[in-house]
Amino acid sequence: MEFSTLNHLLRAVCQKAPSRRILLFGSSSLFASFPDADPGEIGAAVTIDADFFIEPDDQATREALDAELGEDNLYHITHGYYGDFVDLRMAESFPVGWRERLVPMPGFENVLALHPMDMAVSKVVATASSRIQKRFGRRDADRGMKDINTLVTLIRANLLNGEELARQVQKLDHESAMIVECGNVMDTVLSLSK
Repeated sequence: MEFSTLNHLLRAVCQKAPSRRILLFGSSSLFASFPDADPGEIGAAVTIDADFFIEPDDQATREALDAELGEDNLYHITHGYYGDFVDLRMAESFPVGWRERLVPMPGFENVLALHPMDMAVSKVVATASSRIQKRFGRRDADRGMKDINTLVTLIRANLLNGEELARQVQKLDHESAMIVECGNVMDTVLSLSK
């Protein structure tokens, strides 16, 4: 995804949900902090979707947005990218204080994005969680290397501090299995970043 592509999608979301606050997370959220960056430099080049929370959150709004702007719908088929509208309860796994660190999206009054460090921590958690779910047979595959590669790309471009990411991940309050798996993900990220 490119910055201009994300802006096009954001305009469509804002038009369909004009009274809502839009919270952008996932790889696309990096464009709020690095609007002039090459998508390859921030690990967003392979991304064809943008992940959104809508505030106030309600299922009917999410479903309506997904029907028009979501995966495999007309917008996606026409433009080649789409929005993924997620239940705000998913943010419960984000680092403490993430709301205070939201970054305004340039050119939009009601769109905010995760801070890059919060986005990075959430990717570590999502990767670890998917590995655990696969191990217990709750999903067929884990998230693979996509999120890890994004983090490695950011660290190598000096847009994210790997040691600080490791410290932030260590602050998370999770069950033992999740703590261990987050550590394994971080070990991979740091070893590949060298």
